[in-house]
Amino acid sequence: MTQPPEHFTPHDLIRAYRGRAKHRFGQHFLSDPSILTRIAQLADVSEGDHVLEIGPGCGTLTWALLDAGARVLSVELDRDLAAFLRESFSVQLLLEHTFELLEGDALGVDLSEALRTRHDGKWRVAANLPYNVATQLLFQLSETCHDQIASMALMFQREVAERLAARPGDSGYSVVSLTAQLYWDIQIGMTLPPGAFTPPPKVHSAVAIFIPVPGTRIPDEATRARFITLVRAAFQKRRKQLPNGLKGLGIEPQATRDALDAMGLSPDARPETLGFEHFARLAETL
Repeated sequence: MTQPPEHFTPHDLIRAYRGRAKHRFGQHFLSDPSILTRIAQLADVSEGDHVLEIGPGCGTLTWALLDAGARVLSVELDRDLAAFLRESFSVQLLLEHTFELLEGDALGVDLSEALRTRHDGKWRVAANLPYNVATQLLFQLSETCHDQIASMALMFQREVAERLAARPGDSGYSVVSLTAQLYWDIQIGMTLPPGAFTPPPKVHSAVAIFIPVPGTRIPDEATRARFITLVRAAFQKRRKQLPNGLKGLGIEPQATRDALDAMGLSPDARPETLGFEHFARLAETL
């Protein structure tokens, strides 16, 4: 197993970069080796795996991924941090092709092409995402790299992670929940207080685990588009009964009531009571 240099630890990386954190990039670094190792485990990283990391920061999670024996491709926007990473990780690791740094904005990089040209098999993804663009990055991965990914462990603000994993009846159940679940089975792997980070953020955090569903849950592109349109319209007026909430799409309330009744649901159900499969059937029938 190729390991990161023994002469530094995650604490050493943060100490070396102390005072240079830039809040505009949402930089909050994890230092506890047990937490970092746990994130690598939640992503199911093992020796020889190819791992994409977005926003490596000063490299503490990179350290844990390399320690697990992975080959890591890290995408970093901040030029200063990119230079720091190149300085911190040994030339030996770079020459052995176990660590590669791709400098740029992950939202503007063709991630699918970047993965394909380096390894044509499945990738794992592990990242302490910048919270200000975390949801955007998730959906970019969902839409462009879904078939290339075996599993993901991504850090979000806790409320966002809970919304992604929410089910009918949960307070966070929303358009984001249903749209993400087109592509992934999602669960919360662990939660973290602000004090787990340096510097501490103002919010609690959570690692969400994403396991891809084959293709997507709605393979037909037209039906998938209708699904998203229905879900957005329903939750835009989530306090209304669904037949009334969908009137804005030109769907007669009685047609919605009939469809709900055929699924064994209340004809006057509200959107937060319907599961993914219910909305998928409505997209096919309405």
